[in-house]
Amino acid sequence: MSTDALVVTHSFALRGAAPDSVTATLKERPGVKDVHTGKNGRNLSVTYDLRFLRFDDIEQTVDKFGARPAIGFVSTIRRSWKRFTEENLLASVSAPVSPCCNRPPDTK
Repeated sequence: MSTDALVVTHSFALRGAAPDSVTATLKERPGVKDVHTGKNGRNLSVTYDLRFLRFDDIEQTVDKFGARPAIGFVSTIRRSWKRFTEENLLASVSAPVSPCCNRPPDTK
């Protein structure tokens, strides 16, 4: 397991089984560390580096090969949550360091 804050693992629920070409293509992408499919092929787990890829990039690659994301209210909420957490993580990493104990910085 990586201790790098920008390496994340997300699972994708799919409507149909993911073809082998999806996993092969994802493994070739820069920043992808690991790709696993579930027993039935309807779940895809991808570990990737946010410096190279985002959730939408992975989803577009999966969609290009005909493996459509699962539909429904819960799946939509989960995908939105994953996008939000990525944006939040990237914003946190690039935020300036705050002063200790809420003291204003010295102006001298």
